[in-house]
Amino acid sequence: MATAPAGLHRIGRYRIVRPLSKGGMALVYEARRESLAGVSPRVAIKLILPEHAASETFRDLFINEARLGSSMQHQNLVQIQDFDSEGETYFLVMEYVEGFTLRRMMTVAERNGLTVPLSVLAEIGRQVCDGLDYAHRAIDEQGRPLHLVHRDMKPSNLILTPHGIMKVLDFGISKGRLREERKGSVKGTWGYMAPEQAAGYDVGPTADVFGLAVVLYELAALRPMFSQSMSKDDMRRLLKDDHAARVAATLDATRSPLIGVLVRALQRDPSARYESAAAFGRALSGLLPDPVTARDDLVRFVREIERLEAPKKQVAVAAMPELPAAPEVPAAVRWSTLVTFGAASAVSFALLLGALLGALYGLGEVVPRGRLSDGPLAIEEPAGPSGIGAPGERRRADRPPPSASRQAVIGAIPPDRAGATAEVVEEAPIEPITIAIIRPGAPPAEVAPVVAPAPPAAPKVPGSFTFGSTQVAEVWVDGRFLAGSPARGELPSGPHEVSVVAADGRRKTFRVTVDPAHAVRKVWDFDRMEWR
Repeated sequence: MATAPAGLHRIGRYRIVRPLSKGGMALVYEARRESLAGVSPRVAIKLILPEHAASETFRDLFINEARLGSSMQHQNLVQIQDFDSEGETYFLVMEYVEGFTLRRMMTVAERNGLTVPLSVLAEIGRQVCDGLDYAHRAIDEQGRPLHLVHRDMKPSNLILTPHGIMKVLDFGISKGRLREERKGSVKGTWGYMAPEQAAGYDVGPTADVFGLAVVLYELAALRPMFSQSMSKDDMRRLLKDDHAARVAATLDATRSPLIGVLVRALQRDPSARYESAAAFGRALSGLLPDPVTARDDLVRFVREIERLEAPKKQVAVAAMPELPAAPEVPAAVRWSTLVTFGAASAVSFALLLGALLGALYGLGEVVPRGRLSDGPLAIEEPAGPSGIGAPGERRRADRPPPSASRQAVIGAIPPDRAGATAEVVEEAPIEPITIAIIRPGAPPAEVAPVVAPAPPAAPKVPGSFTFGSTQVAEVWVDGRFLAGSPARGELPSGPHEVSVVAADGRRKTFRVTVDPAHAVRKVWDFDRMEWR
């Protein structure tokens, strides 16, 4: 099967808008179906990844997903609208679902210290159970049971819409009567598989009950049941030892009504779990304070997630331009310390230059000795011929009330305006500064010696890197967004913290040491939870 052309813009009668996600088998795009009179409904287009396009196995999985999906119509399942090909490129058309995957919700909640309410947990689980029960009981056009099992219950395959509707995504690896497969094969996502599924045994609907219970535990605890660093063999061993049920029993006491439900759903023995998704859903419904308003709780919760996810304005901070060399000034004009500005505008730079010129032409000497405080400006003035002040005497010049932003003096005070208000420019809070004014002809005040700045550190030699994932993701280095995956380039030698964040919110954070002598390559597979 041929691949979709690079830089895909159109396929069939669908206009491609943007890529949405990348999984282990396929790429998903947002698209528009172009119809008469400018009508262009929004849809999602799914195509097999180019590297798997020639595989008969992946093609069969793709066709199986289309066949199964087109036979099911339920509000808690993503609907299949079309299956077609252009040339030898097969593509699947699905309803476009706007909302947050549970993976993304968990990421936002954890980042902002938001606890998922018990009513939200129970209603999410109940709705997913409704969709799964429908799929488990689905029949073909002749009325024969399809014996479907999803087999890939995980947070990124469950999405919550702004209207409080849960949708189950991706029946791509589902098991059913219409598809034969090799005995002992293991399909699914490690960390969410039932024990019998991880061991390669035949699975039934209770495997989906187990997978959903793992997801609900993670949503309640905001941490995965199994560590990402754990090997597959370790997971198999723990699953055989009823690890999942024991971990669920350790949930916080505020989740106590949920604990018993999850412990039963997470039993190692399939016959000890809830016998069906419908039975699991009924148990979750019993946790709802008011089943009538449960969906309203979901809507309020997703609105809170939307509020926390609202893009924040990134303000770029420009470095202050380097000052030109100062003209030679009289010896009486001396600086004991430099005033450092965090950021400089053209206006503040001009005013500062004016202050220097004022000092040059005899208006006074400005000797900053510290930083501004939020109180009145402290001015130290030595006695001069006019008799104003005495050595060491301090007087206060009123100034406008401080704000929460930094303040810095941007002008010198001439001798004939000793009581004038100092002009300030707002920036960020800083500490007190004492300014000494030395009048021409006055005895020089004692000032601290000028300390030469330390020489700049030698620049680090850069080293090359490649960071990314097998899914659509963002790459962040040292807390700053770098690029979409894969990100390539150079970084200064030494340690760096890297985060790869998938489109559905999954995150892998690690530390690397960049060495100019060796290129660094780190590519994470979120579905298999391993390095590629």
